[in-house]
Amino acid sequence: MSLEETARSLADLKKYLEDKLAALTAEIEHIKALIRIVDEALAKVSFKPASALEVSREGVQQISQPSPPPTPRGLETETLIMASSRMSNKLLGKMYIGEGYIRIVPAQDIELNINIPPFRQFLVEKVLEEMRRKDREAVERGELREEEALDYEIKTKGDILTEIFVKNVVDERRMRELKNAVRWTFERMLEKIAHRGF
Repeated sequence: MSLEETARSLADLKKYLEDKLAALTAEIEHIKALIRIVDEALAKVSFKPASALEVSREGVQQISQPSPPPTPRGLETETLIMASSRMSNKLLGKMYIGEGYIRIVPAQDIELNINIPPFRQFLVEKVLEEMRRKDREAVERGELREEEALDYEIKTKGDILTEIFVKNVVDERRMRELKNAVRWTFERMLEKIAHRGF
C-alpha cells in the first residue's frame, strides 16, 4: 500500500471514529436525561401511599377522553424521533413543533397500544402528568397564568396511539425531555411487542 493510500485509509478511519464518537456522545446525553426523569419520578413515587397511586391510575384511564385542544395552525417544524443504534436507528415517530405546542405522531409502520407498559406508567404518569402538576402549582403560586399551563391530550384509534398533543411547551429543556422520554418509551413498547406478542 502506498503512502497516499495509507493516508487516505487513516483519514477515512478517523472520520468514522469521529462520527461514531459523536453518535455515542449524543446517546449518552439522552440516557442521562432519561435517568434524571426516572430519578425524579422515583423520588415522587417512593413517598406516595398505595391509595394515592390508585387514584392516579384511575385518572389516567380517562386520558383518551378530554376536551380536544384547538387544532394546530400555522407553520410547524418537524423533527424525527429515531431509535438508538441497538434498534438499528429505526424511525419511531415525528415531533412537530408549533407555536406553543408540540405534536408527537408514531411512525406509520408501527402500531403502539397504549395499554403496553411503560406508556401509561412512565410517559403519562411520570413525565406528562408531572409536568402538568408543576405548572398547576406555578399557577397556584401566581407564577404562571392558567392559560399558559402545560396540558396534553392522548389521541387514539381504539387503543392504538395516533398522536400526543402537548400545549404550552415553550421551554427547550422540556421539549428535549419529552423527545427523550418518548424515544425511550416507544423503544420499550416495541421490545415488549416483539418478545411477548402484544
